[in-house]
Amino acid sequence: MGRRFAIVLLLLSVFWQAFAIAGQATAFADAEEIAHAALHWQEESHHHHDDGSVAQDDSDESVQHVVADGCLSTSLVWPSTSFSFAPLACARPRIADETASPSPHLAGLRRPPRLTA
Repeated sequence: MGRRFAIVLLLLSVFWQAFAIAGQATAFADAEEIAHAALHWQEESHHHHDDGSVAQDDSDESVQHVVADGCLSTSLVWPSTSFSFAPLACARPRIADETASPSPHLAGLRRPPRLTA
């Protein structure tokens, strides 16, 4: 009984945490803030001007504003979301010592230990 009660409390706390972070702001907000939250939930690229207005476009500021939702507690937002990967031909890391590591398995059978009785 105690384990089931703990699981129910855990599930309720997860849902309550989601409401505390996202739901409360929109439940008691005006129409502009609800529309702004809808833009975030739909992951639409937009950014804010100094006067408080919202502009929808594909600029770096818009992408950066949407990416900031994924990292609520970090202080650094990457300037762009594009990544470049190394080609597969040169993906092997540099190794200073090319000697082979010893095998983890023994070479053959060993003699069993002697009885000391």
